[in-house]
Amino acid sequence: AIIAMALACLPTLIIADEPTTALDVIVQDQILKEIKVLQEKFKISLIFISHDISVVSDVCDDIGVMYAGKLVEYGDRLAVFNSPVHPYTKALLSSHPTVTGDKIRLEPIPGEPPNLITQLLSCCRFCHRCPSAIEPCRTQSPAWVELSPTHKALCSNIR
Repeated sequence: AIIAMALACLPTLIIADEPTTALDVIVQDQILKEIKVLQEKFKISLIFISHDISVVSDVCDDIGVMYAGKLVEYGDRLAVFNSPVHPYTKALLSSHPTVTGDKIRLEPIPGEPPNLITQLLSCCRFCHRCPSAIEPCRTQSPAWVELSPTHKALCSNIR
Protein backbone atom coordinates (compact mmCIF):
# COMPACT_ATOMS: atom_id res chain seq x y z
CA ALA A 1 0.00 0.00 0.00
CA ILE A 2 2.83 2.40 0.81
CA ILE A 3 4.52 1.70 -2.53
CA ALA A 4 1.21 2.28 -4.35
CA MET A 5 0.68 5.62 -2.60
CA ALA A 6 4.22 6.71 -3.42
CA LEU A 7 3.83 5.78 -7.09
CA ALA A 8 0.49 7.61 -7.39
CA CYS A 9 2.46 10.87 -7.32
CA LEU A 10 4.59 9.76 -10.32
CA PRO A 11 7.93 10.35 -8.58
CA THR A 12 11.27 10.42 -10.39
CA LEU A 13 13.06 9.35 -7.20
CA ILE A 14 12.16 6.94 -4.41
CA ILE A 15 14.12 6.87 -1.17
CA ALA A 16 13.73 3.41 0.34
CA ASP A 17 15.09 3.29 3.90
CA GLU A 18 15.49 -0.34 4.99
CA PRO A 19 12.46 -1.49 2.93
CA THR A 20 13.12 -5.19 3.48
CA THR A 21 14.43 -5.25 7.04
CA ALA A 22 12.80 -7.90 9.24
CA LEU A 23 11.18 -9.66 6.29
CA ASP A 24 11.78 -13.33 5.60
CA VAL A 25 13.90 -13.99 2.51
CA ILE A 26 10.95 -15.04 0.33
CA VAL A 27 8.97 -11.86 0.98
CA GLN A 28 12.18 -9.83 0.75
CA ASP A 29 12.90 -11.30 -2.68
CA GLN A 30 9.36 -10.52 -3.87
CA ILE A 31 9.64 -6.89 -2.72
CA LEU A 32 13.05 -6.46 -4.37
CA LYS A 33 11.79 -7.91 -7.65
CA GLU A 34 8.77 -5.59 -7.56
CA ILE A 35 10.98 -2.58 -6.88
CA LYS A 36 13.13 -3.46 -9.92
CA VAL A 37 10.04 -3.85 -12.14
CA LEU A 38 8.65 -0.50 -10.98
CA GLN A 39 12.01 1.19 -11.51
CA GLU A 40 12.18 -0.01 -15.10
CA LYS A 41 8.51 0.55 -15.91
CA PHE A 42 8.30 4.10 -14.53
CA LYS A 43 11.97 5.12 -15.06
CA ILE A 44 12.37 5.87 -11.37
CA SER A 45 15.71 6.45 -9.65
CA LEU A 46 16.14 4.73 -6.31
CA ILE A 47 18.16 5.58 -3.24
CA PHE A 48 18.25 2.31 -1.33
CA ILE A 49 19.38 2.59 2.29
CA SER A 50 20.30 -0.70 3.95
CA HIS A 51 22.70 -2.40 6.30
CA ASP A 52 22.24 -5.68 4.39
CA ILE A 53 25.24 -6.08 2.09
CA SER A 54 23.73 -8.98 0.15
CA VAL A 55 20.61 -6.94 -0.68
CA VAL A 56 22.69 -3.90 -1.65
CA SER A 57 24.83 -6.02 -3.98
CA ASP A 58 21.69 -7.27 -5.71
CA VAL A 59 19.75 -4.01 -5.98
CA CYS A 60 22.23 -1.16 -6.43
CA ASP A 61 24.30 -0.06 -9.41
CA ASP A 62 26.27 2.51 -7.41
CA ILE A 63 27.07 2.20 -3.71
CA GLY A 64 27.87 4.75 -1.04
CA VAL A 65 29.32 3.36 2.18
CA MET A 66 28.69 5.45 5.28
CA TYR A 67 30.40 5.34 8.66
CA ALA A 68 29.25 7.41 11.65
CA GLY A 69 26.97 9.50 9.44
CA LYS A 70 29.58 10.32 6.81
CA LEU A 71 30.07 8.94 3.32
CA VAL A 72 33.51 7.25 3.24
CA GLU A 73 33.49 5.42 -0.10
CA TYR A 74 31.45 5.73 -3.26
CA GLY A 75 31.59 3.82 -6.49
CA ASP A 76 29.95 1.44 -8.87
CA ARG A 77 28.97 -1.94 -7.42
CA LEU A 78 31.90 -3.85 -8.91
CA ALA A 79 34.49 -1.32 -7.72
CA VAL A 80 33.18 -1.20 -4.16
CA PHE A 81 32.72 -4.97 -3.80
CA ASN A 82 35.76 -6.16 -5.78
CA SER A 83 38.24 -3.37 -4.95
CA PRO A 84 37.23 -1.70 -1.69
CA VAL A 85 39.68 0.97 -0.58
CA HIS A 86 38.45 2.62 2.59
CA PRO A 87 39.41 0.58 5.68
CA TYR A 88 35.80 0.58 6.91
CA THR A 89 34.50 -0.78 3.60
CA LYS A 90 37.16 -3.50 3.70
CA ALA A 91 36.26 -4.36 7.31
CA LEU A 92 32.54 -4.34 6.54
CA LEU A 93 32.97 -6.77 3.65
CA SER A 94 35.29 -8.99 5.73
CA SER A 95 32.69 -9.26 8.46
CA HIS A 96 30.00 -10.59 6.12
CA PRO A 97 29.68 -14.18 4.86
CA THR A 98 29.80 -14.88 1.14
CA VAL A 99 27.44 -17.05 -0.87
CA THR A 100 30.34 -19.20 -2.06
CA GLY A 101 31.40 -19.88 1.52
CA ASP A 102 35.05 -19.18 0.71
CA LYS A 103 35.55 -17.24 3.96
CA ILE A 104 36.64 -19.53 6.73
CA ARG A 105 36.58 -16.87 9.45
CA LEU A 106 34.52 -13.69 9.54
CA GLU A 107 36.44 -10.73 10.93
CA PRO A 108 34.63 -8.51 13.44
CA ILE A 109 35.43 -4.80 13.42
CA PRO A 110 37.28 -4.00 16.68
CA GLY A 111 36.28 -1.17 18.98
CA GLU A 112 33.12 0.90 19.00
CA PRO A 113 31.76 3.64 16.75
CA PRO A 114 32.34 7.21 17.94
CA ASN A 115 29.70 8.90 20.05
CA LEU A 116 28.51 11.62 17.68
CA ILE A 117 26.86 13.52 20.53
CA THR A 118 29.89 13.88 22.80
CA GLN A 119 32.85 13.67 20.42
CA LEU A 120 33.94 16.50 18.17
CA LEU A 121 35.26 14.85 15.07
CA SER A 122 37.82 16.94 13.26
CA CYS A 123 39.57 13.73 12.31
CA CYS A 124 38.67 10.60 10.37
CA ARG A 125 35.64 9.11 12.08
CA PHE A 126 37.02 5.59 11.67
CA CYS A 127 40.59 6.31 12.88
CA HIS A 128 40.12 4.80 16.37
CA ARG A 129 39.06 1.46 14.88
CA CYS A 130 41.27 1.51 11.80
CA PRO A 131 44.26 -0.85 11.58
CA SER A 132 45.85 1.43 8.93
CA ALA A 133 45.46 4.78 10.72
CA ILE A 134 48.37 7.20 10.50
CA GLU A 135 48.90 10.51 12.33
CA PRO A 136 46.94 12.70 9.85
CA CYS A 137 43.94 10.40 10.37
CA ARG A 138 43.84 11.43 14.03
CA THR A 139 44.42 15.16 13.54
CA GLN A 140 42.57 16.27 10.40
CA SER A 141 39.57 15.46 8.27
CA PRO A 142 40.52 13.30 5.30
CA ALA A 143 40.13 14.47 1.71
CA TRP A 144 38.42 12.58 -1.10
CA VAL A 145 40.77 10.50 -3.23
CA GLU A 146 39.56 9.78 -6.76
CA LEU A 147 40.51 6.22 -7.66
CA SER A 148 38.70 6.28 -11.01
CA PRO A 149 36.00 8.46 -12.56
CA THR A 150 33.40 6.24 -10.84
CA HIS A 151 35.15 5.34 -7.56
CA LYS A 152 36.39 7.53 -4.71
CA ALA A 153 37.18 7.22 -1.02
CA LEU A 154 37.60 9.55 1.94
CA CYS A 155 40.92 8.47 3.45
CA SER A 156 44.31 9.98 4.34
CA ASN A 157 46.14 6.67 3.97
CA ILE A 158 45.32 5.55 0.43
CA ARG A 159 48.36 4.67 -1.59
